[in-house]
Amino acid sequence: MNVPSLAFLGLVAVVALLLAISRSHGWRSALLLVANVGFVLTFSHDLRQLAPFAALLAGGFVAMRLMHSQKNPAVFATAIGALVLLFCWLKRYTFFPPGALLPFVYLTVGMSYVFFRVLSLVVDAYQDSLPERVGIVRFLNYTLNFPAFVSGPIQFYRDYRRDESESPAALDLSIAGKSIERIVIGFFKVTVVSPVLASFQDRAVAAASANLSPGLRTLDAALLLALFPILLYANFSGYTDVVIGAARFMRFELPENFDRPFSSKSYLEFWSRWHMSLSNWFKTYVYSPLLLNLMRRFPSRNVEPFLGVIAFFATFFLVGLWHGQTAMFVVLGLLMGLGISGNKLYQIEMIRRMGRAPYRALCANPLYEAASRGLTFLWLSFTLVFFWATWPELEGLVAHLGAVPIASAMLLTFAVGAVVLTATTALVDRYRAVFEEGSLAGLSAFARPAWYTAIAVVTASVAVMLDAPAPHIIYRGF
Repeated sequence: MNVPSLAFLGLVAVVALLLAISRSHGWRSALLLVANVGFVLTFSHDLRQLAPFAALLAGGFVAMRLMHSQKNPAVFATAIGALVLLFCWLKRYTFFPPGALLPFVYLTVGMSYVFFRVLSLVVDAYQDSLPERVGIVRFLNYTLNFPAFVSGPIQFYRDYRRDESESPAALDLSIAGKSIERIVIGFFKVTVVSPVLASFQDRAVAAASANLSPGLRTLDAALLLALFPILLYANFSGYTDVVIGAARFMRFELPENFDRPFSSKSYLEFWSRWHMSLSNWFKTYVYSPLLLNLMRRFPSRNVEPFLGVIAFFATFFLVGLWHGQTAMFVVLGLLMGLGISGNKLYQIEMIRRMGRAPYRALCANPLYEAASRGLTFLWLSFTLVFFWATWPELEGLVAHLGAVPIASAMLLTFAVGAVVLTATTALVDRYRAVFEEGSLAGLSAFARPAWYTAIAVVTASVAVMLDAPAPHIIYRGF
């Protein structure tokens, strides 16, 4: 089943109505199990194609139950290592020889996000931080939670358990209305905005091989840099809007994934606003434990700030590696790690040289803020080239565009990003101050329904006219 799609919304509506029949935990748990397993079966009815995914789940459940009683660090490390190795094997990472991989097609949709949930349960069980011994039904309901199955968001078990049994999220007319608005805007992003941006990017890639003047090559290279981050945001945040809004009708409050990331004034801040559920997972299960271990091994206040730099690099290198199975994603991880650790190292050095208060004052300077946004966007754009391009494509683009136009395009991306992102951030802040919190806040009660109705009509009209298949979700492949 495609997400987002009308079929997906129909499934959510049916499950939400059935959940409203009874507040019994047994009813809710059984119904969710049927819905979750049924949703997975929409991707394949062939047991052979489902078996590898089932093996990952079975291995995770056994490891989790083992950790409840076995607190030996060596056993824990072995269990985690075995699960990671199994995941990488099933995802066909290229360090496995082709002959060692399964010789048939099998289900991998949602595997990465299920894997994150499985690992968190194993770690939490080892640390005795689970509220109870998790049985097979709750294990499956948590790991296969169908609104977030395909591409997240990644929800911690404690939050899932609250919504699943303890205290389901509130649902009244106001929340329902906002959830519908969110679903509408999500469909607009993935059905209208994403295809338009994808078309522009495809044209920019095609134009790179044409006989362009140096000026046009610079513009084309700048488009190739700048378009994909916006496309990825529209596509992935649109998907997130739909699933978070839909899940609310089932009284699940999924975690947010985006918080105006392009308003960020640093690469560090950007990753606290972009794919936040992924960042929070890595912070909880990779960054914080790694930093604590480094601090125990090197208990010096002089080196403590630099240990954070090392932990940041290692964490975001792994984030990059998670995105794909080829050498391109090794480079992606290196660039992400260098960006985040370099940003942290810069902050440490500026505070050392200037002092904390003067550095804060510098960061508040409007010109400095604009330059920081531009630099953050440039590094993001450059990094994401290794997300969407293959080595042959990248070599071809560099050969056709040339070094000087590419360097000029990077300067142009920085400058335009600084100006446009700063202006957009100011406009959004002004809108919120006036229409959501200020004197015109009451107007939104009348304007919002008309606005979202118009967006829904445009989205439906475009979908009908194009008669295209369900929207492609870029992160579905992870």
